[in-house]
Amino acid sequence: MDSYSLGGLVEVTGAKRRSLQLWADRGVIQADRGTEDAGTGTHRQFSREEAIIGCAIRPFAERQIAIGELKKIATALRSMMLLDANAKVFSSAIGGDGDTMLICESWDAKEDREYRCSIAQTAVDPRGSQKIYFLHHHKPNSMVMAIRLETYLGKLK
Repeated sequence: MDSYSLGGLVEVTGAKRRSLQLWADRGVIQADRGTEDAGTGTHRQFSREEAIIGCAIRPFAERQIAIGELKKIATALRSMMLLDANAKVFSSAIGGDGDTMLICESWDAKEDREYRCSIAQTAVDPRGSQKIYFLHHHKPNSMVMAIRLETYLGKLK
């Protein structure tokens, strides 16, 4: 599916309708142009990419992360999806192939919290044991949260 209504997002994300409305009102998820402020009788429509963001944001929201912080994570995810390699990883996770971790790290900057998200995939080393390979080094005193993408993106098939 290329476009989702708010009801469709409820179904694929597992989030409550009111949460999704709040996320859309605050810019965490972004409705397609022309449906955002179209007025009474026009229902918001969301792209597949925004549905992916909604699915990935839900576990962070369930851990009581503030709406402004969710917006920063969503912005980081949008940037990640612009890269072809990452788009393929998200598609693979939707298909249930593999073990893909979305890792979001936050740390205190001068006046605000900064966020960086990355993807890590498990791989089997030559001895047959499974390892997760992280794609960057973490900052000292940062908070890191990881989710398994296949768990949250599976309903987008």
